[in-house]
Amino acid sequence: MSIHDFIGQKQVFNRFMGQFRSGMASHAYVLSGSSGIGKKTLAREMAKTLLCTEEPSRAPCGRCRGCKSFDAGSNPNFFEIAPKTRNILIEQIRVILEDITVRPAHGRKVYLIQEADRMTPQAQNCLLKTLEEPPPYAVILMTASNFESLLITIRSRVVHLKLGRYSDEEMRMILRMHGKDSSDTDPAIAYSEGIPARALAITGNKSFVETRELVFSYLFGSGDGNSADCELNQHLSGNKDALSDCLNILESAYRDAMLILCGKTDSLINWDKRDKLMEYAKKSSIQALIAKIEELNGVRSQLKRYINHQLAVDLVTLVPHEV
Repeated sequence: MSIHDFIGQKQVFNRFMGQFRSGMASHAYVLSGSSGIGKKTLAREMAKTLLCTEEPSRAPCGRCRGCKSFDAGSNPNFFEIAPKTRNILIEQIRVILEDITVRPAHGRKVYLIQEADRMTPQAQNCLLKTLEEPPPYAVILMTASNFESLLITIRSRVVHLKLGRYSDEEMRMILRMHGKDSSDTDPAIAYSEGIPARALAITGNKSFVETRELVFSYLFGSGDGNSADCELNQHLSGNKDALSDCLNILESAYRDAMLILCGKTDSLINWDKRDKLMEYAKKSSIQALIAKIEELNGVRSQLKRYINHQLAVDLVTLVPHEV
């Protein structure tokens, strides 16, 4: 794969390649976007492009020493760091700054800082001087889920490339590229919200499929402690990942019910459950469904505050779910 094969993100691609081919590539870029959107993948393809020794119009060629050594993970002019623990520490940035003072034998040196928004303030301030007075041969690439978490002094000295969500057709192309071209890709695309890593994780995931079926059995059940309620509770009790999936599936079902009430059935996420959802929606109201979604968000907030897992499961499954 090369940057020319990268699916989607055409605005980002055109901006970077336009600067690169005109000889006006910036000394620093930050690629921001949701987790799983493809920031690291695109940043590495940008690095390969910058290190290609062919003419800019042909880069990355995939054949030169720069491209081949990059693909082999042995290009001496490429340096990459990521958080070692929860943060990127000042010591990691100092390693970059020590290396960046050494001029390469030819071409550029490219540095990739993954999850740069996890740099400590001290690490960011350490990097700042290099961003203010960059060597002409160096390019610093950074990825960040939250661009605003970077110090304003950092943000003002970089080119910000924001990656957007992918269209359904782009998602299908990405899944096909990864050998995922089966009947379960449409639900995966619907639940992924335009984020490739989510769709890839869902496609063919038997645990997700099982969780989804249990959630809908629970949702369409009587809500009086029947077997579907107990089965879902038991399933979630032993699986923390399944609880997150459950919350997302329930929210998608409530949103689908609202769309049905608004007459917008073409936009349903759970299209294969539309008949049951239409019955469910008839017994619902927009206000009640909004309240249900707010309840789910409340559980999510409590999970972030380290609420007991079983208590969260009980909050979801042992309360009346009719609306």
